[in-house]
Parts: sequence; C-alpha cells; structure tokens
Amino acid sequence: MTAGLEFSPVMIIVMILSFLTISFFMGMLLHSSLVYEDKENLKRDSKKAWVLSMTAGVGITCWMFLYGYYINFL
Repeated sequence: MTAGLEFSPVMIIVMILSFLTISFFMGMLLHSSLVYEDKENLKRDSKKAWVLSMTAGVGITCWMFLYGYYINFL
C-alpha cells in the first residue's frame, strides 16, 4: 500500500499563486495608503514607492504564511 503525498504538486502551485496574489494586493493597499494618503512628497508614478510597497506586501504576506504554518503544524 502506498501513502499519498503530503503536499501534492497542485497544492504547491495553488499555495504559490495564493502567496503572489495576496502579496500583490497587500502591496496595492500599502501603495495607495503611502502615496495617496500619508506621503505628499512621493509622486503617484514613483517607482521607488511601488517597489517599497510591493516589498512590504511580500514581507507581510510571508510573515502571515509562516505564522500560520507555525500555529497549525508546530
């Protein structure tokens, strides 16, 4: 009798796509907050603000995924 995979390839793909999607929308939330509300000296088409926001979105999402893994499996 063979045991099933703990993580199937489809599940890995879904997790990666979910991570990227959540990261993108988290970055969009941060970008709109940073550029339109808080910082008046950043231009709306600023590449620096976009990169900063997307990096922060990835960091926040990474923390959420890792914390969720820690709480559920350890």
